[in-house]
Amino acid sequence: MDFCTANWYPLGDVYYRKLNLYDMGWNIREEFKDCLVAVGPYGGSIALMKNYVTKDKPSSSRPVLEIYSASGVLLSTIAWKSGQVVHLGWTVSEDLICIQEDGTVLIYDIFCVFQRTFTMGSEIKQNQVLEAKVFHSEYRTGIAVLTGALKFTFTSNIDGVKLRRMPEIPNPKVVPSCWTVLLQDRMTLILLAIGKDLYLLDSTACSVITLPGMSPLSGAYLNFSVSFNHKYLAAFTDSGYIWMGMSSLKEKLWEFTSDIRQAPKQMAWSIRPQSKQIAVVVMWDKLLLVAGKGKDGIQFPLDEETFMVPELDGVRLISHSTHEFLHEIPKTTEEIFKIASMAPGALLMEAQKEYEKRSQKADDYLREIKDQNLLSVAVAKCIEAAGYEHTPEMQKSLLRVSSAKTYFDYM
Repeated sequence: MDFCTANWYPLGDVYYRKLNLYDMGWNIREEFKDCLVAVGPYGGSIALMKNYVTKDKPSSSRPVLEIYSASGVLLSTIAWKSGQVVHLGWTVSEDLICIQEDGTVLIYDIFCVFQRTFTMGSEIKQNQVLEAKVFHSEYRTGIAVLTGALKFTFTSNIDGVKLRRMPEIPNPKVVPSCWTVLLQDRMTLILLAIGKDLYLLDSTACSVITLPGMSPLSGAYLNFSVSFNHKYLAAFTDSGYIWMGMSSLKEKLWEFTSDIRQAPKQMAWSIRPQSKQIAVVVMWDKLLLVAGKGKDGIQFPLDEETFMVPELDGVRLISHSTHEFLHEIPKTTEEIFKIASMAPGALLMEAQKEYEKRSQKADDYLREIKDQNLLSVAVAKCIEAAGYEHTPEMQKSLLRVSSAKTYFDYM
């Protein structure tokens, strides 16, 4: 516990850490790049479709759908007997969405039990699905697809499917370099890039836009990322430039320039609720970069192939051997464990340590807390910090400190 800050990394005014949640119990041999992968939100299940078929990667064997728990325990598996799947995703109620090339959507539960199916329309069946994305709004799950005719169609609620076709893009012969779904004022919008040009599709028109504060020399867009709460947008360009701002497209928050110009494999926001510090996590084959306010980011080397999953309060990192959680250190935790901290929770923690040593220093720490009438605050902070910890040892330590209040009351 004395070294609990050893894995803290500063970024602006806050710290980040990477915790090991699980040693994965699976024994998969396939690389993630050779599978379709989908991970449910809020620590949900992991779906893998092995041997899936694409035009560039034909397969002689039948695809296999497997669903695992977050710790890598196999929950269910089936041999896929339907059409060619191009995308997997999860609903907010943790059902698996399988989107086929012909626009057919099949939904299964975590035990691979078929629930229902629907189609995205005859036009999509004719032109085929080129790319698809599953997105979540409050209590709802939606699907957006880009067809082979380079047209967008979406439904904002798969429980009451109403298909909406977006206006045509300016250059219907060029595949967008990247695109994403934005939710604004109960409207579903498509943001797409063709090289250096940026377009916004709503229900009636296609508009040319420029991100606030975006330099004309920043280069072509390679990747977008929308935050878990839909409030923020990040854009990565081929000059290594990262734009971070509001998803309303009206305000730039800050920018970051990386040394890598290659398109990232994944990009996701890491945001703690009620924190004013936000950051974007960018992942390449061998490197993870946490970029936020300031010139210096945090870099983590990757020893094996990793799949990144955005969450409400951080980012999950799943590899063949581990399941980790990267997140901002909560302010309460920082106050208690930061070196030389004089916060009430930190003083109570030190008092408990000295008391266990039978040291008179415990009285000094306690007296300082009592003189400021902050004993109840100190206890509340330790209980709150225990809720942020993932290891039983640290949770027990903080709860033991908070329960020591009875002793201190009689000193």
